[in-house]
Amino acid sequence: MNGLIDTHAHLQDEAFSGDFEAVVEKIAASKPAAVINAGTDLATSRRAVEISRMRPWFWALAGVHPHDAKTWDASSSGELRRLAGDPRTVGIGEIGLDYHYDFSPRDTQREVFLAQWRLGAELGIPVVIHIREAFDDFFHFIEGEPRPSRVLLHCFSGDLDTARKALDEGFSFSIGGPLTYPKSEETRTIFRFLPDERIHLETDCPYLAPIPFRGKRNDPSLIEHTFRKLCEVRRAEPEEMARILRDNALRFFAPKLTLQG
Repeated sequence: MNGLIDTHAHLQDEAFSGDFEAVVEKIAASKPAAVINAGTDLATSRRAVEISRMRPWFWALAGVHPHDAKTWDASSSGELRRLAGDPRTVGIGEIGLDYHYDFSPRDTQREVFLAQWRLGAELGIPVVIHIREAFDDFFHFIEGEPRPSRVLLHCFSGDLDTARKALDEGFSFSIGGPLTYPKSEETRTIFRFLPDERIHLETDCPYLAPIPFRGKRNDPSLIEHTFRKLCEVRRAEPEEMARILRDNALRFFAPKLTLQG
């Protein structure tokens, strides 16, 4: 199935530094509709924007990941604002909270997350969120805050109750390789339950390669394996599921995103 959208990739990652051009050609051969590279700090956000100019189907997100929240300083907000204004940047991401690794202090994570959430709200643009073992705090800290135009919970890892709460908040959900893993039955249940218009597909490459490539380097050309599993989970015809995902991406990342093919 050609013409799929990878809503969350990291081709800036050093895992691709040795053969980047070859990987781009491999992706091109899979004929994607779009590949959106997400920043994890300001340097990778700038690189995402650079990559977005290489092919018409590359796009960018700019943001500081909770792991890198400790790198945020007085100049970061202005730089992120500049990057978010680039015509190839379709939103702010990935931002959020990660209490599994705590690579940045939790207080710092919260401060930096809220600064970026508020910027997304001010600019009226989508935000893409990473939450791991921190959903209670996430919902608590956004209560009463201004809202970005749209919110996507990337690589959703919550339970069904959390999914219901996020649906009530109007949020969307994306999933990648974990949908294909044998022990991910709860994730499959959630992505069977969600309404069509709230679902997106991603790779999160170079991480989380789908079966049968689990444990190997992931890249956007492998997204079809997750797509096939999503069709199976939702009992959907591939052509119809592809149409739904394309429409969702265009609506979520409007007005900047355009799709190829």
